[in-house]
Amino acid sequence: MVRAAVFLLLALSLAACGARQHKTERKGRIITLTDTILDTGGTDTVRFGRLHSGETAVLRLWLANDAVRPVAVTKYERSCGCTTLEYVNQPIKPGEAQQVTLTFDTRGERGWQLKTLDITFAGARKPLRLFVEAEVE
Repeated sequence: MVRAAVFLLLALSLAACGARQHKTERKGRIITLTDTILDTGGTDTVRFGRLHSGETAVLRLWLANDAVRPVAVTKYERSCGCTTLEYVNQPIKPGEAQQVTLTFDTRGERGWQLKTLDITFAGARKPLRLFVEAEVE
């Protein structure tokens, strides 16, 4: 009985150590995708801060999948041609994340800017709406 308990504890500790070794380090902003967001839609705000007119700003974001099923970005729609989203069209497994790149080109823009970006995921009923905000001088 004691031997079985020791074996179980050893197996659990080894599994935990292995899980930590394989986890990808996610630096930067993380947007979490849940079953609720995929079913009913969701919103989030990405702030670029102060930018100079003519500047092209780039942010790298993580899409973290906390849903029970894999998700994949299929397309995005934007309110303005000044924002773009670069992504890999590969499924994100539950518990994993994928990095995407959001770009904001400020040419011709002045003052406070609020743009929208709707990201559609395979199998989702509603898109995730990102509000993209910046102050352009």
